[in-house]
Amino acid sequence: MGVVLTIFTKNSVLAAEGVFTKTVAPTPVLVLSNSNTVPSREFANFSVLAADIPSGTLQDPKQISEIRWSTTYYPGTLSEKVELCYFRSFSAEKDCRDIFPSSSGVLMDFNNQSFGHGSKVTIFHTVLGGTPPYARPAGVDSVTIKYSY
Repeated sequence: MGVVLTIFTKNSVLAAEGVFTKTVAPTPVLVLSNSNTVPSREFANFSVLAADIPSGTLQDPKQISEIRWSTTYYPGTLSEKVELCYFRSFSAEKDCRDIFPSSSGVLMDFNNQSFGHGSKVTIFHTVLGGTPPYARPAGVDSVTIKYSY
């Protein structure tokens, strides 16, 4: 976790940035069919914990600057759809974007959204068919969240 402090002297504005990275292997997905008719879904959850926020700034209002992501894929499946979803602090309401398996990128779509302890990013993997009973991920999913406060 890194913290950058920026000081603007003209108007005496104090701004800081924080960033942290989390990496998780999504769970094996139960494949219900060897055809592309029955979807199965698994995910990698990246919850923001109080320990992820610099000491003394937990209550400060924060906003997302960017979310960098990297995804794995499920080999042996017929089709795979991947979504990255952002959940505000302690909310079940999600805002999702389609991304791609086995790729990486940066999303600026969530810029200026409130952010803090209790927020989370989830990467959902939905597969259509494969060799039952389970498809296992080839690697890990990861997110880097950059925010300002």
